Amino acid sequence: MQSAKALSHPCVAHRGWSGGAPENTMAAFRLALTEPSVRWIELDVHLSKDEVPVVIHDSTLNRTTNGKGKVRDMTAEQLSRLDAGSWFHPTYAGEPVPMLEQVLAFARGRCRLNIELKEGALDGGLLVRRVAGLIRAYRMDDEIVLTSFDRRLIERAKESAPNLRTGLITDKKPKGLVQRLQSMQASFLSIDHKQISASLLKETEAAGIRVMAWTVNHPADLARLASMPEPFQICTNYPDRWLAAVKEGICR
Repeated sequence: MQSAKALSHPCVAHRGWSGGAPENTMAAFRLALTEPSVRWIELDVHLSKDEVPVVIHDSTLNRTTNGKGKVRDMTAEQLSRLDAGSWFHPTYAGEPVPMLEQVLAFARGRCRLNIELKEGALDGGLLVRRVAGLIRAYRMDDEIVLTSFDRRLIERAKESAPNLRTGLITDKKPKGLVQRLQSMQASFLSIDHKQISASLLKETEAAGIRVMAWTVNHPADLARLASMPEPFQICTNYPDRWLAAVKEGICR
């Protein structure tokens, strides 16, 4: 049974357990679910050349695969043959770039997903429609939130799939932020953990907006956030560090 602290500050595994396995791969997602307290996984989605939603953070392949060039210039089949694991550790050599459909099949009924729609897509509306179509096919509307830095993608997501929960990602706390979310019909705020404050959490709670703080990896930051009484999600590359911070808060 989870503690009250864990329930009030749920752990979101950032790109899977990306501190222990290559980010945005099935290995990282599987590792995340070895920790029973992980109820959410955050991941990133781009479209391949043949319009298949694929799970990768960057718009280019160079950093996290043995490929080069842009994600959108390769088909899903070509992307699936790339090595997305060796850069992290030889143990993960041959770990492929996953398709979103694989992740949905894996996560369905096991954990919830925060799917970031990557900005800069040539046709953001097409990305939204392809992602929403898969979510609908797997009947996972209640298990997913779609988020993006790009307000236009969130607005298109709401038009394409009104029943899906949507949220804005930001690294700032501008004046009128809650009003902006409401105007977008967004009920989720993903915000840089340095911007978290009691006043912001009070305002979002009153508006019915859930909050996730990202990306919290330093033990001192995790301890500070886990000690706050207000409920919000904590997104981290290291679910084990999150668990240690939550347990420390219980013992105080």
